[in-house]
Amino acid sequence: MDQREVLAAWEKFVERGALSSDLRSSVAASWQRSRNHHVTIDRARAPLVGDAELFRHRSKHASLRHAARCALENSKTFLRDANSIMILTDPGGLIIDTQGDDRVIDAGRAVHLEHGGCWSEADIGTNAIGAAIAESKPVQIRGAEHFCSQVQRWTCAAVPVHDPSDGELLGVVDISGPASTFNPQSLALAVAVGHHVESVLAQSVRQEHEELLCHFLAKRSQWFNDECILLDRRGTILHATERALKALRRDHHSIQGDAPTRFLKTVPFAEWPSKLKELLPNASFNFVENERSGIGAIVVLHARQRQLITPRDASKSRPDPEHRTPGSLPSAVGDLQPAPRYLHGTATGFVARDPVVSAIVRQVETAAARKMPILIRGETGTGKEQLARHAHRASGRAGAFVPVNCAALPESLIETELFGYAEGAFTGARRGGAVGLVKEADGGTLFLDEIGDMPVALQAVLLRLLDDWTVRPVGGVRSKVDVFLISATNARLDKAIAEGGFRSDLLYRLNTLEVTLPRLRDRDDFDAIVRHLLDTIDPTCEVTSADVARLAGRPWPGNIRELRNVLARFTLAAANGFTNDGGAAAVAQRHGNEVGSLHDIHRARILEVYAETSGNVSETARRLGVSRNTIYRALGQKKPE
Repeated sequence: MDQREVLAAWEKFVERGALSSDLRSSVAASWQRSRNHHVTIDRARAPLVGDAELFRHRSKHASLRHAARCALENSKTFLRDANSIMILTDPGGLIIDTQGDDRVIDAGRAVHLEHGGCWSEADIGTNAIGAAIAESKPVQIRGAEHFCSQVQRWTCAAVPVHDPSDGELLGVVDISGPASTFNPQSLALAVAVGHHVESVLAQSVRQEHEELLCHFLAKRSQWFNDECILLDRRGTILHATERALKALRRDHHSIQGDAPTRFLKTVPFAEWPSKLKELLPNASFNFVENERSGIGAIVVLHARQRQLITPRDASKSRPDPEHRTPGSLPSAVGDLQPAPRYLHGTATGFVARDPVVSAIVRQVETAAARKMPILIRGETGTGKEQLARHAHRASGRAGAFVPVNCAALPESLIETELFGYAEGAFTGARRGGAVGLVKEADGGTLFLDEIGDMPVALQAVLLRLLDDWTVRPVGGVRSKVDVFLISATNARLDKAIAEGGFRSDLLYRLNTLEVTLPRLRDRDDFDAIVRHLLDTIDPTCEVTSADVARLAGRPWPGNIRELRNVLARFTLAAANGFTNDGGAAAVAQRHGNEVGSLHDIHRARILEVYAETSGNVSETARRLGVSRNTIYRALGQKKPE
């Protein structure tokens, strides 16, 4: 329709409410919405907010203004002689910035097409800004297509700008001018500028996330035993320990499963301390800012402190450590030294009197001397990490043994965890940077535990590393590393490969030598293992051949780890006055009656460690040497998606 036909259709709609079938659908829908908003056609200009209100809106949308600044400044050049201006509005249609032809800027003041003007459809009827907001798509409105007669002297093309993170409407980019300057290409230009602004916003978000993650990495050692949540400026949870996330969602139910911290997106950063304190009164907070504004926060849910010593009065009844009897333990918990996770080898190697295990150890020692990648399979508790440590010693390498729990490595931190970052790589990066686990293992051994639960993102990163053993820290330079690689799993990798959960090309890189440790009940050196474990727990305790025979009759589904726990209870029983023989028998009998199944044995131990770690699933899995899936099954929970 030409402008005369549009004007006739407008008059017909104003007089009788009838819409012409020839009208563009976006114009017809906007006219109808304008009438529903009770906008009158003689409204001469848009509402105009005061200076204080304008300042508040401009400050609130500083990020949008910063992202559009370059495009607006360039418009001064390419719109100067085009009799047009470029406009930026907030999500409600309030104009917060303008640039372009000065003559048009002056003319726009007649209808308040200027800073502080409100151009929603409810304020001034049909116009490109208001229609783009209402329909959430690019719109061009020319002359008589405007609803209010005084605005029909203008033409405009507008495109909404959305948050690249969640799609929320942030504002509108508009190109306006006198009706005589109508150009169909104005809409294409507005769309291009809108995409540019969204691209700048996305880059800004990525940079802020990198700054936050680096800040978190630099400080997380301060909260090693605590639950942490990392929030970006929009209240999005970038990283959280599983227990912290569970507690947050349990205590603060949110709409449609969204994070209960999302409300922070609309809260000024200066108000974050008070708002977060209301949400999590028992937490502490570390707020992160860059040179422009606040960009996020680290929420720390502190672990409960466990009492490690007995009350002072109780110390009066402690036995003299110089007069302990064989089979006794110190009565005060504070006297106990932390026991290793479990250990069935000596300082120089394994207890390996079993012929199968002995052959495995010899194979591993040969492969280690040649720096051949080794894959160790075996059930939970069979000693995979201890065999890996023995291989490291046998290799003669002077560097460190660096264990990595692949199942517990957050995908968002993979690059920085493995490869580190250079000093000054990002705002918040700690002085001196971070070395990274791979570089830490340079000259030594990198032990990849739980590879069966390795995230797909980590598998891709690891493959790149194995191609040439080149490490490039974030913001740093490439360098070669010399690393001996050992991996371990209790999972069926063939099944994982068939289901697409594990890459076959990665497996072939990891298993130059593949060995499988036998179950404890299948080994011939049970007696030697028992005596060695008991010696590591408490050398003052003794065990009889009858005790060993009774213990050997159990199925030991938890393997050597379970045996160690039972022996630890035996030493405690001895400390409480049982004889060695009776203590061992009681422990063996009690566990036989109370447990009796793999599920019960595992679940009891898992619940114990789960409580010790304040409900941290990843830490529980690490300490027990099992996958997180095992922990979730024992707790009767499903693994989070």
